[in-house]
Amino acid sequence: MLALSALGAVVLFSSAADRVAVIGIDRDVEVGQKLTEADLREVSIAGGGGLRSISADDAGSVVGRTATVRLLAGSLLNPDQIADGPTLPEGTVIAGAVLKGGQYPVGLAIGDTVDVIETTTPDASGAGQPVVRGTATVIDIAEPDDGQSQMLVSLAVPADSATAVSAAGAAGRLSLVVTTP
Repeated sequence: MLALSALGAVVLFSSAADRVAVIGIDRDVEVGQKLTEADLREVSIAGGGGLRSISADDAGSVVGRTATVRLLAGSLLNPDQIADGPTLPEGTVIAGAVLKGGQYPVGLAIGDTVDVIETTTPDASGAGQPVVRGTATVIDIAEPDDGQSQMLVSLAVPADSATAVSAAGAAGRLSLVVTTP
């Protein structure tokens, strides 16, 4: 009995000594979102071959990088899941928009899929016609510090609609409708 207990202690100690600290995901992170310290946590795992992970010592180099896939809370971070900047599908570009309250839903978030709708310049009757410019993905959101209640939004849009979306976005004639949060 004493020999079995000693053997068990040796096995337990040796597997504890083989543990390594790696980066885990503390909360869900959407595609295109930049990682923050709050998104990450240190996780201790048993070392072993074949597992792609990032050492907890490298956490500083991960903060600010972009998620290329949806990262789920409780999972380990793989180096192939992050990039230095936004990653876009072929034929997609980033366009900007200046939006006022009412031109976007409350709770608009990075990673949302949205319908992009342009309100054209009013005609002689004073009404402008809405034009659907397709779907887009919200890549980034910022609130300017100029005291105005506007929001700056970066949208991943098909390249063939980028000119129209960009021009309407700069003129404040875009509205976003969330289709998939």
